[in-house]
Amino acid sequence: MSFSVNKSTQFRINELVLVTKGGRIDISAIYGEINLFDSLFLPTMSGNILINDSLGLSDKFLFDGSEVILIDIAKDENSDIANYKKSFRIYKQTERKPIKPGNESYILHFVSDELIYSDQQRINQGYETTYTKIIERILLDYLKVPTNQLKGLYEPSIGIREIVIPNLRPLEAIEWCAKRAVDYKSSPNFMFYQNVIGYNFATLSTLLTQPSILTIKYGTKNLPGSNDINEISGARHIETISQNDNIERTRSGVNSGKFIGFDPITRTIATKNISYGDHYYLMKHGNQTPNFYGNQSRDGTLNSKAFNSRKSVAMFSAARQFSNYVKTKDSASLSKENDVENWLFQRKAIIKNLMSKRLKVVMPGNFQLSSGFNVYVRMPPIGEKEKNSIEEDRTLSGKYLIVATRHIIGYDKHETIIEVASTSSTNDFIVSGTSQQTDEALTYT
Repeated sequence: MSFSVNKSTQFRINELVLVTKGGRIDISAIYGEINLFDSLFLPTMSGNILINDSLGLSDKFLFDGSEVILIDIAKDENSDIANYKKSFRIYKQTERKPIKPGNESYILHFVSDELIYSDQQRINQGYETTYTKIIERILLDYLKVPTNQLKGLYEPSIGIREIVIPNLRPLEAIEWCAKRAVDYKSSPNFMFYQNVIGYNFATLSTLLTQPSILTIKYGTKNLPGSNDINEISGARHIETISQNDNIERTRSGVNSGKFIGFDPITRTIATKNISYGDHYYLMKHGNQTPNFYGNQSRDGTLNSKAFNSRKSVAMFSAARQFSNYVKTKDSASLSKENDVENWLFQRKAIIKNLMSKRLKVVMPGNFQLSSGFNVYVRMPPIGEKEKNSIEEDRTLSGKYLIVATRHIIGYDKHETIIEVASTSSTNDFIVSGTSQQTDEALTYT
């Protein structure tokens, strides 16, 4: 393994080529900035490139969406890690404007070719298998994804389902399936996304518990005696996007809520109360303590028991397993019904809980930092240190999952901006409100 860094933001362009109707054109000498994006919540990767054009490429090739851009960038000349090699389809040209006579600038926007291909199709097909198998068939049969993009994580979902894809584009159909898929604990925490290693269909339980690929430190850089790895792992800036929004957690059902199901066949109406622990403890997490803040309302109700905070209403089929008529006439359907009571409410609560603690970290350019990987963030304490205190801010330090990445490759440096989130913390205990706080809120005038 070769890795040599003289400057933490250095990079080397091995290839930057436009494949046009007129052939291949090297644009490595005329670009101004490259931006590359991936996200845990988007099915494909994308980006854009600023071009300073004195060759008249727009006039010669009439960018129309048929062009392909080939990107091959590494950290240094001999690097065999932290490199990036991928092709994209250009889909639009924007902000075209003259700079001076004979020179213009514009931005070319590009995306993984699968998105363009997906938008040209619709799926109207029935399946009787697991959601994982359905997604695999869509990737191969409809999107014809190349082998080099099938190297990501794939996990089996639980339950044979009998469904009809309702006239959706292939990537829309995959996301539709991902929202409904549950793992062996009936937790709806599957994610479908594309990162540097390809397409992935994996649970948050697996992603959150993977080993960290980097320990990020925030502090003084370029100290005497520092080495390449220290410089690469040193954050240039860290910003807290969100840490706890009690109103958002309440309204989105993170703390608690209720599912109301009705079945027109058996004429059954049922309710299911769902507390924080009902969705949190069905998953695995990266740190020891949940991001839960226990508070009591003025009537003494704990926020994890305030089931009217959010309600989800939908048709469900769970009651049919108790119907003698269904057992006699259509018993096969009982094991294939969509268990909406296990995902409709919980899915939103799980995602909102993950995103309730989120940081933005600016790092030296590193293509290994991609959505779906973990990093460990060490935040120094702010303010005066107490005797025998730890050297970290427990409220912010810990293992985080990368949920979005932006690589910015300018003329002379490469920076990576990552958004990281966590469902848990390194705190020693769950924080709870006190009766004094409630009393003060009611009696102070």
